[in-house]
Amino acid sequence: MGTLDRYIMRTVILGSLASVAAFALLIVIFGAIDELPKVSSNYSLWQAISFVLLTMPGYLYDFYPAAVLVGGLLGLGNLAAHSELTVMRCSGMSVLRLARPVLMAGVILAVVGMAMGETIGAWGQEQANQMRAEARGSGVSVNLKSGLWLRDGQRFINVGQALVGGRLNAVRMFEMNKQGLPYRELTATYALTEGGDLWQLFDVHESTIESGPDGQHVVIQHDARRDHVQLFSQKILKIAVLNPRHMNILQLNAYVHYLAKNQLDDAAYAGALWARVFAPISVLVMLLVTLPFVFTNQRSGGAGRWLFIAIVLGVAYLTLVQIVSAFAPVYGNGNSFVPFLSAALPPVLFGLLGFIRLRRLNPAARRVAR
Repeated sequence: MGTLDRYIMRTVILGSLASVAAFALLIVIFGAIDELPKVSSNYSLWQAISFVLLTMPGYLYDFYPAAVLVGGLLGLGNLAAHSELTVMRCSGMSVLRLARPVLMAGVILAVVGMAMGETIGAWGQEQANQMRAEARGSGVSVNLKSGLWLRDGQRFINVGQALVGGRLNAVRMFEMNKQGLPYRELTATYALTEGGDLWQLFDVHESTIESGPDGQHVVIQHDARRDHVQLFSQKILKIAVLNPRHMNILQLNAYVHYLAKNQLDDAAYAGALWARVFAPISVLVMLLVTLPFVFTNQRSGGAGRWLFIAIVLGVAYLTLVQIVSAFAPVYGNGNSFVPFLSAALPPVLFGLLGFIRLRRLNPAARRVAR
């Protein structure tokens, strides 16, 4: 690796990290604006601030490719504005040769972003949701290993898995008497929401301890289906359940395998899983897209111009990601290719456009075209 390679890599990495820091600050500011009005007697100011700080890495990972795009374009644009890229081109370096250190820097940035998103980002989202649920949900506790726990008076409810869309798997409910002793247990294989706090339970087993003249005995009842069972409000579920796009790859993979094994709709989780897989590739694509703009009209540079181009490209990419990702839950049921395509299409499309444009800037490619 030559001196020029290290210089370009350092410029791209430092510019991208500065941009990531700016995005993190914006996320904290807007998160505080959204969270501080929710402060109450049960939800303190410190808990609201902690929630914002814990969720920041997860949200930052969503905007990480756009942040790298802004930082990379500003860094390379600064080199172009000072004619440094022109000197490198005059020394014999082709456009594709100059792209090599940029993409090498992208690999480093992708690894850093993936490490943040898969560890601190996912952990912070889980901890933040659990903290806020416990503070505002009347004794709600959520953990990905033991599931969701709720307390409603003398009732304790445990849900093994709570899925987006209003489905609960492995439901257990315990009721205590006035002496604090359990007298009723109800289990169900799964439950579907009926709206509000009513649920439809399937494969229900209920055991009740009743007292009689001959002492206590257990009454067991089994129903294939039981309607209008009052468990808890779905509003609590929205507070406590972790959004699939903020789960890490291992958690998503476990959920997808579970849903597929039980022949359930796994489109939302499969789409989130593939989005996580393609997230590091998106970082490389964003840097590849910056190069054609940097090498065009190098002498008419300026930080404002590069920033404007970066923002437009970043917004276009994020918008495309949101539009295409919506196809997975709608059309992905029973078709595993749709979640993959919804995650792969944006980076592949932008990467292909960037590569074609970069090839056209290369003199060798232009001679072949002629």
